[in-house]
Amino acid sequence: MKVRVYATLRQSVGAKEVEVGGGAGDTVRDVLTRLLLAHPGLEERILDRDSHVRPAVSVFVRGRNIKLLDGLETVLEEGDDLALFPPVAGG
Repeated sequence: MKVRVYATLRQSVGAKEVEVGGGAGDTVRDVLTRLLLAHPGLEERILDRDSHVRPAVSVFVRGRNIKLLDGLETVLEEGDDLALFPPVAGG
């Protein structure tokens, strides 16, 4: 399973994209757990104290925000990737 990271999150991962293993049938939570084990500095930037995705962080699967799907329990299909976007400000 590939996870693409954008903007300031790339600094914590050191790449635009990382392979974290797993595949179809896994949930978004499963994939994020593997990612955060490999890159512990990301956890506080992505999850809050209750292990929910921070409100300003966007996680996308199949081009859709997981907030519009089943959240962290969204089941992944063959060929799915995750995309993580940090909070963005500016104007």
